[in-house]
Amino acid sequence: MKKFIKTVVIIVLFAILIYKLEDKYKIIEWVYHVFTTEETVEEEFIETIRQAMLEGEEELIVQYVGEFERIDWFTEDAINLAYSIDDKGTSSDHDYLKYKVESIYAKVGGLGKILTVTYRFKYNETAYETNKVDEKVKKLFRKWNIEKLSDYEKIKKIHDYIIENASYDTSMANYSAYDNLFEKKSTCQGYMSLAYKMLTEAGIPCRIITGIGNGEAHGWNIVYLEGEWYNFDSTWDDPITWNGEDIITYDFFLKADRDFPNHIRDEEFQTEDFNKEYVMSKESYEFISEIVK
Repeated sequence: MKKFIKTVVIIVLFAILIYKLEDKYKIIEWVYHVFTTEETVEEEFIETIRQAMLEGEEELIVQYVGEFERIDWFTEDAINLAYSIDDKGTSSDHDYLKYKVESIYAKVGGLGKILTVTYRFKYNETAYETNKVDEKVKKLFRKWNIEKLSDYEKIKKIHDYIIENASYDTSMANYSAYDNLFEKKSTCQGYMSLAYKMLTEAGIPCRIITGIGNGEAHGWNIVYLEGEWYNFDSTWDDPITWNGEDIITYDFFLKADRDFPNHIRDEEFQTEDFNKEYVMSKESYEFISEIVK
């Protein structure tokens, strides 16, 4: 009988120990990771970060089994890999997500190889605001009968709508697609983000490009039309006029690089791999000036 009681006590003490370790160090999760391939663990870790940002979480705490010396992987590589995921079922990830997140603070701690990674996120557009943008875009597309338009007509319709709806925010206080769409003013970040959202939802492949424009930080888009990529800068096609009049220009609409002056891409958009994947047209697209009704 004493032997039985002793065995029960040992089991209870062991269970309490496991509970304490699980509560503090997520030991069960650690055991899971030990018997899971490193590649699978990294993919799950990256997806966890991505989902947290998509849902607008302000803080994320995750456990990971690895070397503390790999801190750069947690603070840079994992985040960039989360941004690189382009799920065709949503227009809120990839480039849109990258420029929706204003800043990320990351801290790594833990015991041995059992690491605790804490992320704190700050956004220029909340998850609620992103949902409002999605609702508005869908409403506009129904109004325009977007599915009946050609790819060129979709691109031009979106270009013209963004310019007619919003103005450049000279106060530099509004940065998001939500600001551009609902507040009707934003910096180039709002223009390029809304263009990305609308073009992607319309089925037009596009990317956000950042760099220098006229000596200042700037962003624009590239769009895919009839087998080739073109530059698309809705910000600069929405000039600030001396009398406040709203006008639409096409100086930076569907342009080849040689017809797209004063734009210098950041290095990440000038690599050999990037240029092979996104081959720019040698000639600017000949567009029709009439607005698609």
